[in-house]
Amino acid sequence: MNIYYILLCFNLLLFQSIDVNHYKKVINTSKNDSLVVNAHVMIMKSLGPNKIDSVRFYYNKAIAYSKENDFVLGEILLNHNMANLLSVHGDLSEALVYANKALKLAKSQKDQINLARAYGLLSVIYGRKGDFPKSTANAFSSLNIFEKLKNKGGMINAYIKLSAIHIQIHDFKSALKYCKIADSLNRDVKDKDFELDIANNMAIAFAEQGKLDDALAMFERVSRLTKGNREQVAAHASSLMNIGLVYKEKKEYKQALDYYQQSYKVSLDNNYPEGILKNMQNISVAYYFIGDYEKSNSEALKALMKSREMGVIDLEVEILEGLRTNYLKQKDYKNAHKYTEEYYEASMKLNTKERELEISGIKDKYELEKTQEQLKLLNEINETRTNQRNLSIILLVIALLSMVVFAYSYYRVRILNKQNILVKDKLSESNQVKDRIFSIIGHDLRSAYVSTLGILNLIKEDDLSASEKKDMINRVIHQSETALETLDKLLHWGYSQIRGAKINLEDFNCTVPLNQTLDFLSQIIHEKEIKVNNHINEEICVLADKNHFNFIIRNLISNAVKFTPKRGEINLSCTDEQDYFKFSIQDSGIGISQDRLNKIFTADSSSTSGTHNEKGTGLGLIICKEFIESNGGQITVSSVEGKGATFSFTLKKGNC
Repeated sequence: MNIYYILLCFNLLLFQSIDVNHYKKVINTSKNDSLVVNAHVMIMKSLGPNKIDSVRFYYNKAIAYSKENDFVLGEILLNHNMANLLSVHGDLSEALVYANKALKLAKSQKDQINLARAYGLLSVIYGRKGDFPKSTANAFSSLNIFEKLKNKGGMINAYIKLSAIHIQIHDFKSALKYCKIADSLNRDVKDKDFELDIANNMAIAFAEQGKLDDALAMFERVSRLTKGNREQVAAHASSLMNIGLVYKEKKEYKQALDYYQQSYKVSLDNNYPEGILKNMQNISVAYYFIGDYEKSNSEALKALMKSREMGVIDLEVEILEGLRTNYLKQKDYKNAHKYTEEYYEASMKLNTKERELEISGIKDKYELEKTQEQLKLLNEINETRTNQRNLSIILLVIALLSMVVFAYSYYRVRILNKQNILVKDKLSESNQVKDRIFSIIGHDLRSAYVSTLGILNLIKEDDLSASEKKDMINRVIHQSETALETLDKLLHWGYSQIRGAKINLEDFNCTVPLNQTLDFLSQIIHEKEIKVNNHINEEICVLADKNHFNFIIRNLISNAVKFTPKRGEINLSCTDEQDYFKFSIQDSGIGISQDRLNKIFTADSSSTSGTHNEKGTGLGLIICKEFIESNGGQITVSSVEGKGATFSFTLKKGNC
């Protein structure tokens, strides 16, 4: 028989009718820290768990006041009350946070009374969560302190908690033992609340042992004592429910259902979550025994949802067991199978036997190590174990860190080796570039200027005819233009190789730079009688660096003119390639050999003379390739030696 208990509750002044305005006045006018904090607590209690948001508001105000005035005792009191209110409201996880805050603060202040109260409150919360090992441990911690302080009220409270816990784990002999100890102590204290709790726990113990008439009489007494007392709502709701449970054991199911429903109404009217949840489950069970399986299932499913919402695992297991039994009775095997699986899964989490063994171990440890010296020895042992565990963890972390450092070092060495190889390759390439530049400067540019100086000296001697002078001057101009073009290419290439070319992307129409290039080359095109066919649409727009495009198109068309014989033909065209435009410059010139095609865009490429013996350096195509690729395009070349060549490159479409 699963009897619900209400004894892990602190008897705070919940639902008490107070003069709220009086306490608000105290808060606004008093300079006494204790009075101000106590006024906040009284307002929190008057609001109760059914107005938890308002409770939080007053809690936050009082905590801020306590911190500002360095009133730690006030913080302890506020956290303790907030935890208790949240516990009654059913917010057990959050209640644990506040209870642990109260515990930590009490320890820091060496406040034994509030430390014992904090342990007692943690016992309450863990008991509500169904974590009985922790509930027991905290109850014994509270009892130990109260015994040292010879505080009989605190000792009675702890023994009542222990009796309630042992009822939950079905150790009724121990439960009655703790009740008798509490009752003996209360003969001196004469506390009515304690008397009520002791009577309630004894009634439960009687009921669990099958002494139903004794249990019924005791529960009815508890019900009469708590009826109409707003401070004992939980106790009254539980007494009604327990009476129903006794009737259930007596197989008087309609009577049981009547008391469950009374208890449910009291719990619902007073926002008592545990009473609501437990009675939902009990009502479901009553309907099952009466034979109304549909109502039984309906109530059980509501209770299951509520138990999962509140995280009450023990009750969840009971509800799931009831559901699978109901559906089996109705021959609804699909749902029966579903809730059977959920039942076993929840039961695994509960692991009742292990909890009972842990509780037994904690109880035996308390009885064997009751003296202060034995507790001190236990703490030393625990501290040693903790140090050993920490040392093991530290050694493991050191080992792992060493492995990580080794792995990282190995990785870095590999990366550095790869970087060294890349640097070596780049240095080799840079040396080739340097050698190429010096070769051009030493041969092509020097030769051009030596030839120019020779011609100028001939003109200076004034031994030439007027027509010869004109011819010589034209040759000087031509050689100077060629040298200047070579120097310009060297500067562009050197800048891009050494410092990196800066890209300035923009949308522009290609017509203007194309026409400028053709105008620039018009003289030599006219002299060689070359036919240039420009098939590029005037509306073609690209996204690229405009200076780069000017250089590319000027160099490629200039090369086509250079290597096209007299009366040859050059074709300029542009095709659509999805996101790109493909420009092509086709000439009918001397073409390019296969050997030169393979390295025409590299520093190893050698220059050749044009059809009119025009000089080149081979740099133009290298720079073109770098500029095209830096603008997101590609360059290709095809050629048949003796029949001409076609240079093609792509650039992204623009939006002009």
